[in-house]
Amino acid sequence: MTVPLISAKNIKKYFDVGEGKLKAVDGLTFDIYPGETFGLVGESGCGKSTAGRTIIRLYDPTDGELIFNGRNIYDLSINEMREVRKNFQMIFQDPYASLNPRMTVEDIVAEPLDIHKSYTNKEERRERVIELLKLVGLNEEHSMRFPHEFSGGQRQRIGIARALALNPKFIVCDEPISALDVSIQAQVVNLLKELQIKFGLTYLFIAHDLSMVRYISDRVGVMYLGHMMELSHSEELYKNPLHPYTKALLSAIPIPDPDIQRNRKRIMLHGDVPSPINIKEGCRFVDRCTHALDICRKQTPKFEERIKGHFVACHNL
Repeated sequence: MTVPLISAKNIKKYFDVGEGKLKAVDGLTFDIYPGETFGLVGESGCGKSTAGRTIIRLYDPTDGELIFNGRNIYDLSINEMREVRKNFQMIFQDPYASLNPRMTVEDIVAEPLDIHKSYTNKEERRERVIELLKLVGLNEEHSMRFPHEFSGGQRQRIGIARALALNPKFIVCDEPISALDVSIQAQVVNLLKELQIKFGLTYLFIAHDLSMVRYISDRVGVMYLGHMMELSHSEELYKNPLHPYTKALLSAIPIPDPDIQRNRKRIMLHGDVPSPINIKEGCRFVDRCTHALDICRKQTPKFEERIKGHFVACHNL
């Protein structure tokens, strides 16, 4: 078996709020292997983006370990982390908010190069920026413009170019297409796939568009209220979901065949996602689950392998 590039072990991220502790991420454990895309899905507010930011230590964790190259990066000092951080990058959800409106595209893309002093002179810096822009489908003349002169899809390409500047090994894609027009989404996802093949990149792809996650991901994890509910290879998860929450999510994906779509039964989830503040012991999904047992309210189910490579946290299996 290949050695994982990233090993998340019992990662927790709590925030202190007025009424107590908000448990945004509460004990995530999974591996991501070199060259793969690991999809992370779930409803809004379930902790996906917080998990992504905690994994690359944009947020300091409350507890847990993140093993990269045999080292727990949560134990590293600021100076040690600075060197490791070259290998981690992030593509943000909002291409309008993630680019500084006062900087030219050249300065935006070159910012990681400036921070890590990865060039010897201005000419080398400019050549690298132009090379990166061409990689994402832009050209030299775009380098002197400002973000407001670009469409959403072009801005996201600029964000991708910036993420590639230091030749990272691992990129967190935090809902990189959710703010884009549907016609542009496929172009950006295909660009990410091409770059992955070309540079051997490893992605954590966070999204709530389940059909797009199926298209791009090798394995998929399903999150709910800070917990991982199910994890499996992409096709296995979509063809054989085990957790009631996963089944409900997948039943909402439209199928482009009117005869099949007409006869499908949609699994409706009643009620809203509970507050993540001061959560009680037990299954996080218990209040919305039609198959809940007494034990579900008293004991948190273990996240266990039920079929080879297929993990699930549910008492009712």
